[in-house]
Amino acid sequence: MRIELQEIDERKRFDVKLQIALYRTAEKVKRDERGEEFEEYKRERLEKIRKILGVEREEIKIYENGSLLLEVPE
Repeated sequence: MRIELQEIDERKRFDVKLQIALYRTAEKVKRDERGEEFEEYKRERLEKIRKILGVEREEIKIYENGSLLLEVPE
């Protein structure tokens, strides 16, 4: 499913972009000795994005102004 952020309401758009930023930050600061915790945190961010968008179990590609921001696998 393709989601264009500019087509959803401002509050949801903000919430999705916040979750994407948190997800990306976790990827950048991940430490090997705590890898499992970081992976769980990233899964939680993806689930939160699904909840905000109301999409349960299908691939999501999130775009803003035509640029791909994040792919959420099934």
